[in-house]
Amino acid sequence: KDASVKVTVSDKVYTYYPEDLTQDEDGCYLISIRMNAAQMKDSIIIMGMNNGQIGSVSSYTVREYCDTVLADDSYSQYHALVKEMLNYGAMAQIYFDYDTEYLANDGITGGAAKDVPGATEDLTVSDQISNLNFYGASLVYRDRIAVRYYFTGDVTGCTFTANGNTYTPVAKDGMYYIEIADILPQDLDQAITLTVTDADGNVLNVAYNPMNYIVRMNEKGSDTLKALVKALYNYHLAAKALST
Repeated sequence: KDASVKVTVSDKVYTYYPEDLTQDEDGCYLISIRMNAAQMKDSIIIMGMNNGQIGSVSSYTVREYCDTVLADDSYSQYHALVKEMLNYGAMAQIYFDYDTEYLANDGITGGAAKDVPGATEDLTVSDQISNLNFYGASLVYRDRIAVRYYFTGDVTGCTFTANGNTYTPVAKDGMYYIEIADILPQDLDQAITLTVTDADGNVLNVAYNPMNYIVRMNEKGSDTLKALVKALYNYHLAAKALST
C-alpha cells in the first residue's frame, strides 16, 4: 500500500500508485506516458518507491524499443512502420529544434521513400451562420496528431460536434479554434466533418481532410516543415498498410 512508481521524461515527473492502475493477465501494472514525436530517444526513467525509499531504477527509450523490434525477424511485418515512425520523430526533432545532436533515426536505413502527392481532397464548407466564419484548419504535432478548425466572429450559443463528440471553442489571437485530437496516422486521409449549430438551429458544416494540410505544407512550407510532413505521410502509408 505504500508503494508507488515515479516516471520521469525530460522535465516532467509523474507519480503512480497501484490502486490507480490496471493490470494485465500476468498481474503486471500498466502505465502509459504520452510523449511528443520529437522525444523518441529521450530517456524514460522509472523509479520504484516504497515508504519514501528508492527501490529499483531503470530507464528506457522509444528508440531502444524500436531497435528491439527491428532486430527480431518475428516482428518483420512491423519493421517498415517502426522505421517510418523513427523518421517522423527525427524530422520532428529538426523542425522543433529539439535536441538534434542525436536523431531518432540515426543509423536506420530505409523509409520516407514516397513523395507527398500533389493533390488531395480539399476542405468543403456548407451553409452559413451569421456572425461566424470558418477561417482555416491546420494539424498540431504534440503527443498526439490533432486537427484544429479556426473561426472568427461570435461563438456565443453555438455548439460544435464531430464524430459524436461535443467540443468547446478555445480563444486565441482574436479567433476561436476547435481541436479534434487522437487522429491515428492511418486515418490522416479520412475527412472529418465538424458541425456547428447556433442557438436558432442554423448549421455550418466543415469537412476537412488532414491530408490537405500535408499537401499544402509540402508545397509552400519551409524545408524543415516539408521534411516533417513527408515523414508523416510515409508514416501514414506504413500504418495504413498494416491496418487494411
